Amino acid sequence: MASKEIVKQEIQVSSKKRLVITLSWCKSCGICMELCPREVLGAEEVTKRVILVAPEKCNGCGLCELSCPDYVFTIQELEEILPDARLRQGKVIQ
Repeated sequence: MASKEIVKQEIQVSSKKRLVITLSWCKSCGICMELCPREVLGAEEVTKRVILVAPEKCNGCGLCELSCPDYVFTIQELEEILPDARLRQGKVIQ
């Protein structure tokens, strides 16, 4: 059985938050697009899956993450991001 490739997109939405979108999990329901107060999200033309149309407008409010039935969105706080970066660099900073 062939495994499906997981496609992700990440944007830094502030100095303390990052939005991670697992594009390959999207089932094109459109809930996130309807609820996004800043119209950051849109639909890809062919597949109708979610895409970022205005990433610079995203403030990390988390409505997409809370509303998505397929867990496509994750808002990561700086505290969650830093330990991963430290591990990748092979350094432990206290």
